[in-house]
Amino acid sequence: MALRVAVGGFLHESTTFVDRPTAWEDFARTGPWPGACEGEAMLRTFDGLNLGLAGFVDEARKAGHEIAPVAWTMAQPGGPVTAQAFERMSAALVDGYRRSGADVIFCELHGAMVAESYDDAEGELLRRIRAVVGPGVPILGTLDLHVNMSDAMVAHANLLSAFRTYPHVDWAETGARVARWLDRVIAWGPAPAKAMRRMPFLVPVTAGCSMISPAKELYRALEAIEAESGVHLNFTPGFPPADIADCGPAVFGYGADEARVQRAVDRLADLVDAAEPQFAAQRVQPVGEAVANAIRIAGSADKPVVLADTQDNPGAGAPSNTTGIIAELLAQGAEGAIIGILHDPDAAAAAHAAGLGAHLNIPLGAPAQPGPWTVVALSDGHFAGTAPMLRSKFAEMGKTAVLKQNGVEVLVATIRQQPIHRETFSHLGIDPRDRKIVALKSSVHFRAGFQEIASEVITCASPGMNLADPADFSYQKLPAGIRRRPRA
Repeated sequence: MALRVAVGGFLHESTTFVDRPTAWEDFARTGPWPGACEGEAMLRTFDGLNLGLAGFVDEARKAGHEIAPVAWTMAQPGGPVTAQAFERMSAALVDGYRRSGADVIFCELHGAMVAESYDDAEGELLRRIRAVVGPGVPILGTLDLHVNMSDAMVAHANLLSAFRTYPHVDWAETGARVARWLDRVIAWGPAPAKAMRRMPFLVPVTAGCSMISPAKELYRALEAIEAESGVHLNFTPGFPPADIADCGPAVFGYGADEARVQRAVDRLADLVDAAEPQFAAQRVQPVGEAVANAIRIAGSADKPVVLADTQDNPGAGAPSNTTGIIAELLAQGAEGAIIGILHDPDAAAAAHAAGLGAHLNIPLGAPAQPGPWTVVALSDGHFAGTAPMLRSKFAEMGKTAVLKQNGVEVLVATIRQQPIHRETFSHLGIDPRDRKIVALKSSVHFRAGFQEIASEVITCASPGMNLADPADFSYQKLPAGIRRRPRA
């Protein structure tokens, strides 16, 4: 049976430990993904992109369903969303869904959005959508793997499906998976069986990578239990830099039978519980130790050593402008090292004004890393990315430059974002495979584009706000019963 499906999305990963709020201008801005978009333009813009809405639309059209595009927007991770931005986009979605006359609602969400007035912003958005479409219209959606899952999100949606990879290479596949489950969701009726179990410990952001243990094995187990039980399952490690009551990992599922759903959720949750020692065993190296190890390994390696500067990861809301890792590389005399992306619009503008080969006696980042710097590459920051996580037709970094001091190069850009694609460097004529050390301001997503060229990946803790150990955050709202790190 062909259905009319209204589609939209509102995505943000919010850290409550950043003072600068996320405003509407941040959602409207184009960067590694499109800016705010409405109506039919969404379908043209998103065609072929690795986004949940794009994957859902492609699969739903194959099944013969009619698509009614409403609105979509996403901003870089950062501080809580302003009330004005939340109300503006929520109104666009709620009104659009109400007017669509749709048989089914699809909404692409992140799941870790905090707004100035709502700690559980997605739960509030879904409540509003449910209020206007009524109890009989199925609401389905996708979630990021780092969702802080809430009771309200479970209550107001018929099915929400989270990514199963980190880096999120299955972003579009998750949307397609929701479309493939649509017939079953409709068969379950307006009150599907649901269950959720929260985990009693926080998972550090770096420890949830699905390319390493224990997450790799847990997602294999999820798919096996799902195939055996017929229950749609999710394991979400959560997003620790959020001081809210719902912060933390969860296992949740959907199906036709309450007892079957609960059994499947418990089976997977028991495995997550049992993996706590493996999550606890993962170690982030202090920056001095990490740089020393990188220089030592690079001396005989035939591929670059990749350093992950996790605590200044803009993908977790950090400003991406700290210079601890730059200072350490310079202090230890590193050669053939490049760092990116340092968010420093003033330095990028100064480099463009001075031109290639110029010597700039300017400071970079915070705390200021003094010059002199030599301008060795310039670009407008526009390129097509090929890393499977985003598969971007375009990426925008704004004015971009590479500045060099001794054996260390620093890529500075105007628009804050993670270095996910190797084209971040190669569009400037710099092949990262030719460098001995590649330092990236990212926690895990960089692996989508850089893992295959690395002789070794070292995650390091240089000063920054995205604390590698969640126990170091000053929580006020976290439930008393949850451990602030595995095996705390």
